Amino acid sequence: MSKNIFTVLTSSIVAVTAIAVSPLKSQALTFDFKFDNTPNATVTSPFVGTGTFSFDGDPGDGTFALTSLPNFNFSFNVNGNSFTNTALVTPLANILARIGTNGSDRFINFGGSGGGPFGGSIDFINASSLSFQPGFGSLYFSAAGFGTYQGIAQADVTPVPEPGSILGLLGLSLGALVAKNKKQAQEDV
Repeated sequence: MSKNIFTVLTSSIVAVTAIAVSPLKSQALTFDFKFDNTPNATVTSPFVGTGTFSFDGDPGDGTFALTSLPNFNFSFNVNGNSFTNTALVTPLANILARIGTNGSDRFINFGGSGGGPFGGSIDFINASSLSFQPGFGSLYFSAAGFGTYQGIAQADVTPVPEPGSILGLLGLSLGALVAKNKKQAQEDV
């Protein structure tokens, strides 16, 4: 009888452990950007730049402080120049992101109180410069010229693995304890 209890208990602990150590899923939202060279409120080819803006989670539609979007990441290439988080020169606390949905697409524009050297909603400087129009507009300028940008994402978001929980470690410890006790009980018989 005790052998069956150990088998059931061991199986239960293994099942709980397998569930607990499985990576939990959060969501990441990625917006794909296109940049053209015509400042006319439309984004049409020929494109002079592309890029992504992503962060963990999906806050839904609305206006959000950039600092409230966990693990945000900028990666733009405009007119052959790359711009990432390290090139941001606008104070982070001044940047807002406005997310909206139209059909199955999600859109993003940036706004805020500026504070960077060009007065844009977001300013980047590396070997070149990139600045987004203040006031949630869709225009940008770079050292190479003016144009319109669009950031769009599909409505679904991409799962991001997160580390396993402490329950997994607890389950593994309990499993080892049960195995040890089972072995001791068998030796006592």
